[in-house]
Amino acid sequence: MNVSIHAKKGFLYGVITYYDEANVKRHKWISTGLKERGNKKEAKKIAEEKAEEFEKELIASRNKISRRANANDTDKSDAVMLFSDYCDKYVEERKPKLSASVYYGYKRYIPLFKKFFDKRKLRLIDVTEKELNEFYDSERKRGVKEISLKHYNCVLRPALRKAYQAKLIPDNPFDFLEPLHKEKSPMSYYDKGEMKKLFELIKGHPLEVPLTLAAYYGFRRSEVLGIRWSAVDFEHKLITINHKLLVVERQVILTDELKTKTSHRTLPLIPPVEELLLRHKAKIEENKAFYGNVYDKRYLDYVCVEEDGKIVYPDHLTKKFADLVKENGLRHIRLHDLRHSCASNMLASGVPLKEIQEWLGHSDFSTTANVYSHLDFSFKIKAANTILSAYSDEQPIVKKESELSLLEKASQEMKALGFTSIEEYLAYKAK
Repeated sequence: MNVSIHAKKGFLYGVITYYDEANVKRHKWISTGLKERGNKKEAKKIAEEKAEEFEKELIASRNKISRRANANDTDKSDAVMLFSDYCDKYVEERKPKLSASVYYGYKRYIPLFKKFFDKRKLRLIDVTEKELNEFYDSERKRGVKEISLKHYNCVLRPALRKAYQAKLIPDNPFDFLEPLHKEKSPMSYYDKGEMKKLFELIKGHPLEVPLTLAAYYGFRRSEVLGIRWSAVDFEHKLITINHKLLVVERQVILTDELKTKTSHRTLPLIPPVEELLLRHKAKIEENKAFYGNVYDKRYLDYVCVEEDGKIVYPDHLTKKFADLVKENGLRHIRLHDLRHSCASNMLASGVPLKEIQEWLGHSDFSTTANVYSHLDFSFKIKAANTILSAYSDEQPIVKKESELSLLEKASQEMKALGFTSIEEYLAYKAK
């Protein structure tokens, strides 16, 4: 594709020379908006940029023509079915090999695909990188984060790859897409003082039980809501995580397929939590008697239920926690940040990262280390003392007991500077 500059009626135009589908030489005039005198260099730059856009449009158009021709040649119905239907079909075909949580997670994306692609009546053969980029842009405008877009790709990418391998489409649009931006969700946490305030606020609150479990144990939301009374051993003072709860299209799904194998774990029943659960269990019995036949008996073994026995929905828990924090003037953190708060305060109290890994149910140590090691200064003290003893007779470095922990210091400074996440604070400190 060649671009040249020509003057016409006192203005400069770019002329693109290209070949059409029939290999016939064509010319396309593009206005640069610049007057003729002294602007040829700038006009050339503008024309070349516009030529790049034109070339992309030309390639996309040719791809569509090729896709339609391919569909007609192969006479395969999948090629001309709506793209969202094809994605749904792909998920259903994969169902036997997927865990229940992954399957229902994928199914949640299908209505989103339908809303965008069906509105444009896009079939499998019609979808190019242009349509995919437009879909991502529309989701970004809705406030969807990059990490969620990557989750969509768990369906879109393999579905299109399979279509290409089956020769339903001439190419895989993902081969032409730029990678999605890397984006980490900011990790925030409450220090000991903030956690104390939170516990005071949730006393007697309808969601006291799930929030307390999340704060004391660092349980994931799905783990908290999946806890059953049969997993609470009051005799031996133990609580076991062996199920998680998901809700897909208002359907409650209880599964023992946790995030990782190490997510299955048994932990000590902490006295304040034990007392709360015993009170909660007695309250449930009172509620059952009060509501009578109206009481929802489908979730009798579940710990986290509403007054009338209905299950606590995940999104409801997330929203109510956000409302509670906002209404009471607490620093904004996400529900999931109670898990980070648990780990961070354990670390501040001297619990080794390895033990925190087992407490949280991380699959391997590197996960815990990558998330929390920047808060753990103790190992650096040990390393410093080791090298000190090897090279000199100096006394070991000792941290004064009266000195605030690194975590507490960082937390105070972070709040004083107005940062809401550790990542933002560390980026500031690194400057």
